[in-house]
Amino acid sequence: MLPRPLFLLALVLFSSQAFAQENQVADAGYILCPTGQQYVYLYQSLTNFEVLASPKCGDKVEVLGRENTLGGYLRVRTADGKEGYVPQLHFTATPPASPRITIQQPQSQSQSQPQRLPAASGTASRSPASSPSFGSDVPLAEVFGGYSYLSADADIEGLGSRSAFHGANASAAININRWLGLEADFGGHYKRDCAGTSGLTCRQLTFMGGPRVTYREGKVSAFGHGLFGMGNLSASLPGGSSSETKLAWAAGGGFELAVSEHVSVRVGQVDYLITRYTQTGATHQDHIRLSAGVVFKLGRIITE
Repeated sequence: MLPRPLFLLALVLFSSQAFAQENQVADAGYILCPTGQQYVYLYQSLTNFEVLASPKCGDKVEVLGRENTLGGYLRVRTADGKEGYVPQLHFTATPPASPRITIQQPQSQSQSQPQRLPAASGTASRSPASSPSFGSDVPLAEVFGGYSYLSADADIEGLGSRSAFHGANASAAININRWLGLEADFGGHYKRDCAGTSGLTCRQLTFMGGPRVTYREGKVSAFGHGLFGMGNLSASLPGGSSSETKLAWAAGGGFELAVSEHVSVRVGQVDYLITRYTQTGATHQDHIRLSAGVVFKLGRIITE
């Protein structure tokens, strides 16, 4: 039987070796994608998670180090020389299994449909992995443009009923995180022969900005915003014109549906718009603005 000091020394050496083996990371390995994805994100740093590249499933990478924060990340170098971080669970030391390829027989004149070889016993054939779903990432900027209808307050024309103005609405938003952004909004609406006067054209322009809150779920998103700025009302005839600029603000929201990675359709947007024109003899006007159009998404931020 070993003396007690030698026994303790042997126990310490054995424990150290086991700990080293447990924390050892392979010098090289492969990207392991989650089910249904073809690539993962390579982050430039673990502070702001800026995406440096998107290595594909099965790409070989060189391991440079390990970070035990946030569940474990590996610092790797890709084949094209990019260095960054990937989650440890998206790394494997052995090549990941490739999907089984379906082989088609050459089609003869008598065959109306291509034939496929049967799958080997015990092995199920798989279709190629579908591309990652768009709509889940948060764009850095969103630019909107489209048609807009303004149900104008009766005080705009001095008539006893609301008036229909037609025009355009455009906006640009910068997203701070997944749900909060800052938005700038422009609206332009006009009506010919307004106030019942032939040749008289009325125009209203608004320039506003403010915060926007967005809820995102897959390809569908809903937002609400509060805007504050200025409004300009003008009326013109062939022989002259008048104009007034006053405060304006609006509150509302809308729904969007992503149709591609960089394009969404704003199905509908409704805003309650207030202006403070006084040349009509009133103190303020209540308008309803309806808009719809296309949203272009620029850049991307990561919010994991």
